Order: sequence, then structure tokens, then C-alpha cells
Amino acid sequence: MVTPADTGQIKHLIHSARFWPYISPDSAIHYADLSIELSKKIEYQYGEANGNFLKAEAYLYKGDYASGLYYNRLATEVFTADEKSLEFAYCEGQKGAFFSELGDFGRAISFITKHKSIVFSLGDSVYNRMTEEVENTYRMKASRSYEVAKIFLAAKITDSALYYARIVDELNQKMDHTWSAMPVLYGDIYFLKKDYVHALASYRLPVKENYVMDSAKNFLGRAKVYRQLSNEDSAIFYAEKAYTIFSTIRFSKGIMEASELLSQIFERKDLAESNRFYKISNALKDSLYSKEKINQVNSILFNEELRRLDIIAAEKAARNRFRIWSLFGGLFTMIVAGILLWINIQHKKSANKLLQTEKKNVEHALEHLKATQAQLIQSEKMASLGEITSGIAHEIQNPLNFVNNFSEINKELSSELEEKLEKGNYADAKLLAKDIRENEEKISHHGKRADAIVKNMLQHSITTAGLKEYVNISALADEFLGIAYHAFQAGFRSKDNSVSVGATAQAGFHATTIKDFDKTIGKINIIPQDIGRVLLNLFNNAFYAVSEKQKQVATGYEPTVSVITQRKANQVEIRVKDNGNGIPEKFIDKIFQPFFTTKPTGRGTGLGLSMAYDIVKAHGGELKVTSIEGQGSEFTIILNSN
Repeated sequence: MVTPADTGQIKHLIHSARFWPYISPDSAIHYADLSIELSKKIEYQYGEANGNFLKAEAYLYKGDYASGLYYNRLATEVFTADEKSLEFAYCEGQKGAFFSELGDFGRAISFITKHKSIVFSLGDSVYNRMTEEVENTYRMKASRSYEVAKIFLAAKITDSALYYARIVDELNQKMDHTWSAMPVLYGDIYFLKKDYVHALASYRLPVKENYVMDSAKNFLGRAKVYRQLSNEDSAIFYAEKAYTIFSTIRFSKGIMEASELLSQIFERKDLAESNRFYKISNALKDSLYSKEKINQVNSILFNEELRRLDIIAAEKAARNRFRIWSLFGGLFTMIVAGILLWINIQHKKSANKLLQTEKKNVEHALEHLKATQAQLIQSEKMASLGEITSGIAHEIQNPLNFVNNFSEINKELSSELEEKLEKGNYADAKLLAKDIRENEEKISHHGKRADAIVKNMLQHSITTAGLKEYVNISALADEFLGIAYHAFQAGFRSKDNSVSVGATAQAGFHATTIKDFDKTIGKINIIPQDIGRVLLNLFNNAFYAVSEKQKQVATGYEPTVSVITQRKANQVEIRVKDNGNGIPEKFIDKIFQPFFTTKPTGRGTGLGLSMAYDIVKAHGGELKVTSIEGQGSEFTIILNSN
């Protein structure tokens, strides 16, 4: 039975846990666990959900995003009963913070926008009734605006981040209240804007006593500024102070950032120290942002849905197995009966009619078995179709999230712009207009991204009606190498805003192309349009790889792409080689999978190599890859020469 004394104790534990994530996440987890344990004993679901929410908050500050999202889901399951409640809004906002840390800003903005909409719609009476604080309306709105500012900062949209940071300051002034985190927020915004004078001034502002995490972030901010100002001694001093505090409170992300900065600073002063901090940073980076961690997060998000589907599939499989074994059992019985009747037919001619009847029954059972097998095959096909559909939906959802979310934001900004114009506040109106224009550019960019994914899917699904013909494979490779090179040069110049109209080609992309063609190959029987698509894709990838490496290497690097044809017994090899950055070993086994790409978001759909692989397989050939990270990659097409 739930009593006021029990719930009062739980609320006290939750209140204790609420302020610890920012100081000591482990202490917050301890108090949250105590509140959860007591809530379970008295079956107080609301208290258990609050404990899980605070536990998720602590794991957010620890950098353990998979565990954090797990406990957020447990809390959300309870608070979903009222999707207009403040508790549900907090859970949505917390999801936004998690996805912001993971770099998925489309999802982050989606959740934080929903969170902010619920909070601002609740009204003053809800806030005041919950805490009996008159100024709590300002506090809640300031807190939500602060979360929005942080996500825009993480997305590097600095003007929007600064706009919401100033809203927080205005609300804090009405409460005569100071937030310890604001100097860090302003410092990070000005640092991204490369305004190091204002950034340093912000980082030097004092923070509240015991708010050690904010102190450490201020020290790290000063270190970054001093490094930009070439004051390495001061940079090392403040970076080491930040590293010590983050290590004390076991804040993984802070340790990673501080050690990464120290590694970079020590590169010219102490290689041993630089290497030591590099190893620390790299280990933590793999722990926080590895492919496995991202997969773990996605697994947690869809865990309940997958479990439900697994139960349904298991039940269906059990029913199918029972049917099949029943049919086999019946069939076995009928066969035995048929054999016995056939043996006795010599002695009992009168049993012939019965044997014919049993034979018909066996034939009917076989037909029923074939129908069941066909149904099972259809079920497998539908399951495969479901997996492909899920992959398509996942790839298209991300740019659509951006389009939808930035459209919602522009609605809000448009309303605020009208208010500013009515009040004659043209300075803020200009800032809002700039934000709207930037958001429109992003909507256009991500709309084109979704369009590119759909077009690539359509291209991937096209079944060619072309006929095989005998083609000189070396001439075909030479033709498409030239097409790819000139197309990539044109695309490179169109993206390079630094090249003025009328500038020469010297300002764009250039690479050395090496051709080594075997003249003894002659002509082979292929569909030239399809193999041309394969070659064009491989050449485009090669030019992209060397162009990316050229951006990273200042001098002494010559981008080179080679194409080699060679006859080997009854086969022909076409090898496309580049001296780019190569493919990491952990990705080699995945590059031919649909939707997998090593390119940044927006630069590739992950369908090109998958399509190329399918085309070569359809020709009865093979497509292989070898790569050395940092040195380059080589793709080999093997076709029959007969």
C-alpha cells in the first residue's frame, strides 16, 4: 500500500538525485537506484519512473548513451499515459539531448521541438502548482530555451544558438538568477564563431561553488582559445586542469576532449605525452561513438518492437513446424498402409479398391504439403521485403526529419519575426530573417538529399533490357574513365565557391590517370551499358577518395587513379586503383551492402557499390576489393572472356 510517508521518502531521494548528475553522475545513480528500489517495494510506479528518468540523465553526463536511452525508455513507458504532461515532455527533451550527443541532429531537433512545445503550452498555473514557486514559469522556459541553444550549438548553427542563449539570459534577469552553465555556453558559441576575445571573456566568468563540471568545461574552453592564440603553455595548464577534474568525476566525454586537445598541443613539445593522451582519447572515442555503440543504441530504441515481432514469428514457426510434421506423419502412415496393401494384394484381390482410395489420399496429402511449402517460401520473401523496406525507410527518414523539423522551426521564427517587426525591433528581426533563410537552405539541401536517395533506389531496381554484345573492354574502360574524370572536375568546380567566374581549370581538381591495357584481350560478350555503369561508379569513388586525401595533405601528394585490364586464362580482369585514404579494415566486409557508405551524410546513398556488385554477379563474374588504410584501394572486376 502506498502511504504519504513512503512517497515523501521517495520524493526526497529523487530531489537528492536531481542535482547530482552535474556534479557526480555516480552519486545521482546511487540515489536514483534507492528511489527505484523503494518504489518497487510499495508498487509506486510514478516514483519508479522518475528514478529511471534521473538515472538516464546521469548516464547522459557519463557518456553512456546506450544505458541512458534504456532507462529513458523505461520512464517514457509510464509517462506516455499522458503525452501532454510535463514528465512526458522531459523524457522527449532528454531523448533530444542524447541524439544531439550522438550527432543525429535531425532526431535531436525533432524531440527537443516536441518537448519545448509541450512545456510552453502548459501555462503558468501548472508550473506554480508543481513547485509553488512564483518565478518557476521563467525558470522552466529558461531551461527549455537553454536545451534548444545547446542543440543548435552542437549542430554548429551558431546564430540560432546565440539567439536562444540571449533568451535564457533575459529570463534569468527577470528571476535575478544566474546559471553556472551560461559562461560555458556563451564561450563555446563565440569559439565556434572564431571570436576568441569574447570566448575567453566568457570562459573566465565565475561558476557556482561545487559545480565542478562547469568549472572543468570553462578550463577546457580557455585551453582551446589559448591554443588558437598560440599560447601553448597556458593551453596545457588549463587543459590539464580540465583533464584532472573530468577524471575525478569520471566524465568520459570530457576526458576524451581534454586528452585529445593535450595530444594535439604536445605534438610539437613532447611526442611521448602526445601519444599517451592520443591513446586515451582514441579509446574513449571508440567507446562513445563506435559503430557498435550506435547499433546498441538503435537496438535499445526498437527492442520492444523486435521482441514482439520475434514472439509472433516464433508462434508462427511453431505452428508451421507442427503442420509440417503432422503432414509428414500422416504421409508416413499412408505410405506404410499402401505398402502393406500392395503385399497383400496378391492374396486379397478384393482389397484393390481400398488401396486405390489410400493412393488418392496420399496424393492429396502431397498436394497439401506442396501448398504449405509454397506458403513458407512466400513468408520468407515477405520477411526479406520487410528488411529492405525498413532499410529504405531508415535512409529516407533522416533527411525528411530535417525538412519537417526545420519547417516547424521556421513557423515559430516567422511568428517571432512578425512580433519583432510590430514592435519595431529591427535588429532582432534581421537575426530572425537570417535564421529563416539558413533554415530554408537546409530544407532545400535535405530535400535534394531525399530525392537523390529515391533516384538511386530507382536506378538500383532497374532491370536492364539491354542485350549482350562483343565489346572491347579496354576501350570501354578508357571511355568511361574520361567521362568520370571530366564530370568530377565539373562537379568539383561547381562546389568550390572560391573559384571565380572565368577562372582557369588550374583552380579545380586534377589527378594523374594511368592506363595499362592488355591488347591481347580482344572483345568479350557483355551488356556494355551495365558494365559501363559499374566502371563509372568505381571511377567516381576513386576520384572522390583522392580528392578527399588531397584536402588533408598540404604538399607532396599527387592524386593518382589507375585502370588496368589483363587476360588470365579464360577470364578478364579490370582493376581500378587509387592512392587515396583507403577503406578501414572493419568496413571491408560491409561496403557491398545496400545503404552502407563510408562517405559523410549527404555525400553518398550507399547504393552505388551494391548496384555494381549485383550487375557483375548477373554477368557471372566477381567484384572484389583490397585496401590499405592510409594508402589506397583497388577494386577488381573479373569477367568470363568466352
